Amino acid sequence: MSGMESERPVLDLIIPALTDAGYEVYTHPSRQLLPSFMGDYVPDAIALGKPKNLAIEIVRDGTRSGSRERVADRFLGVTDWELRIYYARSGGGVPAIDGVTPDIIDRTITKVEALIAAGQMEAALLLGWSTFEAIGRALIPNRLSHSQSPARLIEELAGEGIVTPDEADRLRPIANLRNAVAHGALQRDLDRTALEDFVATLKLVLHENQPVGAGA
Repeated sequence: MSGMESERPVLDLIIPALTDAGYEVYTHPSRQLLPSFMGDYVPDAIALGKPKNLAIEIVRDGTRSGSRERVADRFLGVTDWELRIYYARSGGGVPAIDGVTPDIIDRTITKVEALIAAGQMEAALLLGWSTFEAIGRALIPNRLSHSQSPARLIEELAGEGIVTPDEADRLRPIANLRNAVAHGALQRDLDRTALEDFVATLKLVLHENQPVGAGA
């Protein structure tokens, strides 16, 4: 119901918290995923999990309150679904993040390797994922110009064939660890071999693809 330009930054902010809480999130879900009581209404995203499934609606400034009320009426008496409404400011939102050159990314990967060698696994994980997002932004700047949830970053790169299905499968557990550590789960036991494999994937993705604006 809301334009993708204004809703995407809001979704990128709320999706990590939902995935951390155990929800499986689908943006712009197909009707096959929606229960019959929603009728012709398609939310901007759904989050499947407990205690209730969530229908997520991003509302821009100036959206008529009457239309929101009609949507809310569909959820009356429904015990296993909840409607959550988030507001996006028209003409505002989250600013784009500047891209960086492959040389800067290479140097940062070297820093990640040094952190692993020094046993600083949490720092290596967080800087490594930041580097992975920078690689994605360099390769798909038109879609990844804003902050990305780990799940969407993998989804976008896999959809473009930049990461293989096998690489995506190995990246998802790393993404889950990144989310946990970023939100304070400092007791996690981080496997050095898994982090070294992650760094190898960073190098492969960067050097087997041509960042936009890089030389031929």
